[in-house]
Amino acid sequence: MDFISTGNFDSDAERIFWDALKKAFEKNESGYCWHKHPFTTYTGATKKPDFVILHPKWGLNIVEVKGCSIEQIEEIEGDNWYMQDYVEEEMTPYDDAQNKMYSILDRMKRTNKGILRNEKGDCKIWGRAYVGLPYINEPEWKGKFENHPSAPKWEAICSTDLNPEKLYDKFENVPVRQFNPLKENSPEWKTAFSIISGSEPISSKKRRPTKRRDSKAAYLRKVEDKIRFFDLQQHKVAIQTPEGAQRIRGLAGTGKTIVLAQKAAYMHVQHPDWKIVVTFYSQSLYEQITQYITKFVQDLSNGEIGSPNWNNITVIHAWGSRAKNGFYRQVTEILGTEFKNFTNAKKYFGTTSGYVAFDGCCGELLEKQNLIPQLYDAILIDEAQDFRKNFFRLCYVTLKEPKRIIWGYDEVQSLEQLEIPTAESLFGKDMDGNPIVSLDGLYPGEIEKDMILYHCYRNPRPILIASHGFGLGLKRVGGAIQFIDTVAGWRDIGYEIEGITTNQLEKGQEITLYRPSKHSPHVLEQLAGYHNLVKNKVFNNRQQELEWIVDDITNNVKKEELKPEEIAIISLRAYSRGKERYYNLVKDEFAQIKEGLKQNNIQSSIIGDDCDNDVFRVKESVTITHVFRAKGNEASLVYVYGFEEIETEKKENIVKMRNTAFTAMSRAKGWLVLTGVGSIAQKLFREIDSILEEVGRVKLIVPDMKTIQRNLETYENQRRRKRIKKGLKGLNTLLEIRRELEPGDIKQEEIEQLEQLIKRIKKSKN
Repeated sequence: MDFISTGNFDSDAERIFWDALKKAFEKNESGYCWHKHPFTTYTGATKKPDFVILHPKWGLNIVEVKGCSIEQIEEIEGDNWYMQDYVEEEMTPYDDAQNKMYSILDRMKRTNKGILRNEKGDCKIWGRAYVGLPYINEPEWKGKFENHPSAPKWEAICSTDLNPEKLYDKFENVPVRQFNPLKENSPEWKTAFSIISGSEPISSKKRRPTKRRDSKAAYLRKVEDKIRFFDLQQHKVAIQTPEGAQRIRGLAGTGKTIVLAQKAAYMHVQHPDWKIVVTFYSQSLYEQITQYITKFVQDLSNGEIGSPNWNNITVIHAWGSRAKNGFYRQVTEILGTEFKNFTNAKKYFGTTSGYVAFDGCCGELLEKQNLIPQLYDAILIDEAQDFRKNFFRLCYVTLKEPKRIIWGYDEVQSLEQLEIPTAESLFGKDMDGNPIVSLDGLYPGEIEKDMILYHCYRNPRPILIASHGFGLGLKRVGGAIQFIDTVAGWRDIGYEIEGITTNQLEKGQEITLYRPSKHSPHVLEQLAGYHNLVKNKVFNNRQQELEWIVDDITNNVKKEELKPEEIAIISLRAYSRGKERYYNLVKDEFAQIKEGLKQNNIQSSIIGDDCDNDVFRVKESVTITHVFRAKGNEASLVYVYGFEEIETEKKENIVKMRNTAFTAMSRAKGWLVLTGVGSIAQKLFREIDSILEEVGRVKLIVPDMKTIQRNLETYENQRRRKRIKKGLKGLNTLLEIRRELEPGDIKQEEIEQLEQLIKRIKKSKN
């Protein structure tokens, strides 16, 4: 059973009960147990049961825990418990548990097209309510209330019921009817989990029936029929509010943006008075994040909140402009200092890089940090690899205690930096030389400070492997340029290394990387075929390339039945050379594509020209853009053109160009088409073909790490795993010592506690 806590324990009684549940159910049982996870009823009221247990055989179980003694319960009359010398003079614990149980069951049978409603209109899942009394033993309870007409009987869980066997029996054998067990991974089971967790999928309008059964649109219709719910790790990221800094790592497509949006919505509903900021570098993320937050706030409040209070939760660009607000611009207004826009900042700091210029702008404000007020309760940063240390430090200065700064990060999508920053390098040290922000350990409520999302849902497996393998240069003629030299590091991003028993990889070692389908669970691979999702084509000149793209898009709209807004064209030429003439060339190319599509009666929109920078998708219109504006967005069919521009002779630019290709390629959530001109493009496409030669596997030779420009296995990640390994070693040693003692000197319960702790640590490690 998986255990999810959303915050601190209100009492020692809750902690005692939580530990007892873990000992009884964590080892072998399926299901989920939440502590203090709120849900919303159809009357709009938010309820927060002490414990919610969802089990495939036992159904829904609600437990309200009361830390009172038997003497403190003066009388029970109907639903009311009259108390003396207790924090409450009167309470209704069993009635509260039942009401919360029926509220969840009611929501289950009403949502998701009635999938949890039987032919009689009842919920397919059965529910039971309990009162937990960890300070009252069974003889005491029975002695006072066994013959009482309204006091709980089997529904009372006493201190003497808290050993694993008895607690298991309390849930397994109850004198009420059972329901038909649910099959794990069934739509009913996933729906039940999603309703309780608040992670019901964001649904889109159902696609029209297609004319052909084997068209791309027909395949997408089947994909969309497979409802995709949050996985457990995404759910934990979304609902847990840390008491400080937290990092969320994950490759492109692992859902960082959507879980950060739900996390912001969750905070907003639970703490409507908090000032919350969600920020990012790519302006085209505005619309997407705003829509996600709105949807999640409405779900979490059951529609009672028609729209978020945008005065308290702000979706805002990190920089801003003279026409639009931004985080940096807000601080300049507070300090009364000059606001530098993108163009002025680059000129002022003497750089062609917007990232460097923005870091300089933030650095100037930090010189006056003593004048900056603490404005916000939480700041969430999406696509955090786009920022350097000064922006993080500026955000930190504006936060109230306990400094909740949460950032989603993908080191492979960094388009500028070679160094992978640690928390210490981002936030610095205090006067005593200690890190201001540390990702070591856990927050109260067992909330992790450093979380990893392993599963990629956006990209079909071949697209992710091609993007990742090319970005790192795993099959590059001149050798890999980025690498991870540990098995554990590869596991962090969802890969296995077959046949390797040690953790450290050695130079010259032949290895096979394998990405299991469970880490890229996209149905399209099975429908369309692994080798049919990535296509490349070489041309003699740019004119031929652009004309072919127009013709192929026309075919995909008219014969493959795709909607124009499902298609995106991304140029790799826009910022590849840093010279003004390339801007004009790309502008002309975009105009040529637009005119060609128009002649075929297909609309298109050039982002930033035909629509605002904060829009990525226009209805009934093909998106035309460059990679910097495509970041964080996606399309069913993506064309990446000008691929030869990735090749560079400048060693210092190789990683940047490869990461640019990775970012563009990983925007595709269905099909990926790569085009280029000449022999250079042909060479690069051979490299990609070799990456995709085997289904799910890439064979390679471990490079010399001295020649690698960017080691993705950071010291901080190694330290995290070493802590886990050291903790496991110590616990296993203690366990063996306890087992070697005389039988009379050790309690079986102590061994079981150690075994359970070891299992929990191993689970967090994996």
